[in-house]
Amino acid sequence: MKPIKYLFFLMFALVTFASCDTYGDYEQEFAPTYPLGGQYYVKVLDENNQEIVMHQMTSNGVTYNVYGTYMYLYNTAENDKDKLWIKLPSDDSFDAGILGKISCDVTARTFSGTAGNMEADGHTVVGEFTVTSGVMTEKSVTTPTNGKADGIEVKYTLNGKTYTVKGFRWTAWDEDETWYSPV
Repeated sequence: MKPIKYLFFLMFALVTFASCDTYGDYEQEFAPTYPLGGQYYVKVLDENNQEIVMHQMTSNGVTYNVYGTYMYLYNTAENDKDKLWIKLPSDDSFDAGILGKISCDVTARTFSGTAGNMEADGHTVVGEFTVTSGVMTEKSVTTPTNGKADGIEVKYTLNGKTYTVKGFRWTAWDEDETWYSPV
């Protein structure tokens, strides 16, 4: 009976050690536009530096003007290192949204250029916009929840009007999305 116990123990030890494969760490892959790419929570300012109302919402019988919206920067299908897509959607009260492919310098964290303004389908051009300056600064903004986030500032011209977009990388904290006020 003793040899069977030793044989069982030996087989158990072999199975245990044989099943402990160690794998190296996987290398994290990023898009070529990293760290520019991402979702940002922003305000849009008009030529007089006034915040633009994106839409209105009602909560508990109170109507609020909402000033915050989302802007997106993302890589191209070709994974270009010097181009990215910029998307600032139009909203209920805001019809100066943009969608197009512009130039970028990932090392300097900047982007600019002129592009055809696309409809949401990404194929139909409905005009042209120019981003005169776009810059992302890492961990430069203190969010409403006192966290640090990457800041973004973009100046663009659409239909003869110049807009400024300011904000920070989206944090997923509801408390950071507080850019609204009662009407």
